[in-house]
Amino acid sequence: MIQLQINHRGFVITPMAAFDGGLYAAMTIVCDGDGLQRASGVLGHFSSAEEARAFALNAAKDEIDRRLLHASAAA
Repeated sequence: MIQLQINHRGFVITPMAAFDGGLYAAMTIVCDGDGLQRASGVLGHFSSAEEARAFALNAAKDEIDRRLLHASAAA
């Protein structure tokens, strides 16, 4: 089972699954080191809550990694 909150590179990720018309919608909240929280929109629909949370977690990790890579390349 996916944990409710995951620490990844200084960010806290909360992957979520909401039942939506027979499927589970994947979404995330990402909190940075300053406490600023950002919520995603619906990232996709899945047949189980576990699949939705796993997808949301991976999507948030990928987004964080892209942001950090872009920030380090710009420095």
